[in-house]
Amino acid sequence: MKQKRTSFRLLAAVTALSAVFGTSSVAALERLESDVVVVGGGAAGSAAAIAAQEQGAKTVLLEKTAFPAGAGTFAGGLFAADSSQQKEQGKVVDKAWLYKQYMDISGGYVNSRLVRRIIDESGFTVDWLNKHGADVKLVSAGTGHAFDHVGMPATLHAYQKGGAKAIRALHDSFRKLGGTIRYTTPAQELLFDEEGRICGVKAKDKKGETVEIRAKAVVLATGGFGGNAEMMTKFIGKPHTLGEVTQNTGDGLRMAWKAGAAERGAEVAQYFFQKLSSDSLSEVSAALGKPYPEELVQMSFRPFLRVNLAGDRFSDETKVTLFAIHGAELHMQPQETEYMLFDETALEKIAEGGYAAIEEHFGAFRDKPEFFMEFNLPNDTKVESDEERKPRDLRAMFAKLAESTPKTKTVVKGESIADLARALGMDPKRLEASVAQYNEAAETGRDDLFFADGKRFEPLLKGPFYAVKWTARNLGTLGGIAVDEKLRAITDRGDVVPGLWAAGADAGGMYGKSYVDFEGGTLGFAYISGRLAGEDAAKCVRR
Repeated sequence: MKQKRTSFRLLAAVTALSAVFGTSSVAALERLESDVVVVGGGAAGSAAAIAAQEQGAKTVLLEKTAFPAGAGTFAGGLFAADSSQQKEQGKVVDKAWLYKQYMDISGGYVNSRLVRRIIDESGFTVDWLNKHGADVKLVSAGTGHAFDHVGMPATLHAYQKGGAKAIRALHDSFRKLGGTIRYTTPAQELLFDEEGRICGVKAKDKKGETVEIRAKAVVLATGGFGGNAEMMTKFIGKPHTLGEVTQNTGDGLRMAWKAGAAERGAEVAQYFFQKLSSDSLSEVSAALGKPYPEELVQMSFRPFLRVNLAGDRFSDETKVTLFAIHGAELHMQPQETEYMLFDETALEKIAEGGYAAIEEHFGAFRDKPEFFMEFNLPNDTKVESDEERKPRDLRAMFAKLAESTPKTKTVVKGESIADLARALGMDPKRLEASVAQYNEAAETGRDDLFFADGKRFEPLLKGPFYAVKWTARNLGTLGGIAVDEKLRAITDRGDVVPGLWAAGADAGGMYGKSYVDFEGGTLGFAYISGRLAGEDAAKCVRR
């Protein structure tokens, strides 16, 4: 009788509190039991969840968004050294070459054992992903607009239906294996038992109610912190461009660090080519009455003169399609900004012979077309070759943009280089010197400043002259949690944090100070590291 009275009094108290503070003040608690819980449903997390479930571990996958929306959904594909497709086509890639790519770009700031294992597991992972519905196909180097890669080893296994459909297919495969997915359920913190060992994750569902998933192993794959301005300032510095995936806010990193994992690689940002700023895009779109203008994108692939806000050249313009390198160079400039300069003669050439009149990029693919999808949009080299050869008169468009973007100065026009400099707020003599040096390199074929192939330059000789403003583009961050070659989180001493793994952009040690430049490197690491982390977590659970 006493127990019943106590229960009644407790119920009455809860009812009274709810009346005062609202029902939300007493959040419901849902508890789930699992062997493995994976936090993050992008490329790395999807691979981890499937791998763990395949190994016989009961697995729950948590995703903070309502559907798959990570960087893997808009990527173009992943690398491999010895996939079945490469073997069948006689295009197996030398693992030593791949290892050198990672080591050269990193300057040695990597976990070398991790790099080697990822390369060794790359071919099997591609085959495994296709078995689970990812639908990727080997394409030639340079297919994805990285034209300086033409002739390099074929590493890219490209999405045939787009990244979004691929990851949805992986989620479907995971469910068929018996796995559980909880969308709109962001993880909040790790759970610990009485001995301080990780024993699961606390999350919030779409109603804001608490969900506790008890598990013996946790895999963090939350995509880094590119959408977190505070963390970007702390680790990347100012100025910086936020990552393309704004929901990636460092959730996994904070949880891992709190659990004792060391910080490793948090200073690596995935700068990649260039873009219009949001303000610039608004003005340009309003002026033209359409979204992001493909004309500007096509122009940006050409080796036109690039200067920073001071009017100085800062890079080899023939290497602008080495996207990671140019993106990093642009990030280093004041306000992460450059201007691309061209003249009336360039526009006349394009009016007669299309963008190919400045430089043709798809000629190598005309008799051997390739297809893949990036940003969930089709890329067909035959179509793109035809498009870049199509005559286009852009003079009226650029004249209109020069008049319609006064706030952002996205497109600026000048009858002379000095006029252009004044309109841009630059010292005319300084810009004239940059133009003169670039023009001389175009004439002689030799660039004495950056050792570029001046024969590919497009000299500025005839007014009016135009400048297009670009800013650095950041796809996200690439590290933060120290891991060993098994993707287990480790402490500053190198000790394993029991029950914790990290994969994809959460895992540090695969990159040095910048994004690798060969095709498919980053998505490859996401999928491969996710699979390996899931497999190892499941094996530890079953011991």
